[in-house]
Amino acid sequence: MEHLEFWLVWSPEGERPPRHEHHSAKAAADEAERLATVYPGKSFYVLHATEMRRTADAPVEACTLLKRPEPELDDDIPF
Repeated sequence: MEHLEFWLVWSPEGERPPRHEHHSAKAAADEAERLATVYPGKSFYVLHATEMRRTADAPVEACTLLKRPEPELDDDIPF
């Protein structure tokens, strides 16, 4: 799966975390400016996502257990 860079608009005074991925810096800057106009006095930051990390899904391994062998009786034991 290919992951592409994106931009977010974030406000420290915001009520919700940012979710919309902008596909260009200009689109994010335009949105930050629009939001700043709608919400005077609040700050809107344009954030550029360049890297990501995640853990890989661990595969589930199925194993059939072998039947334990019966202990051998040794008739040469003196008792």
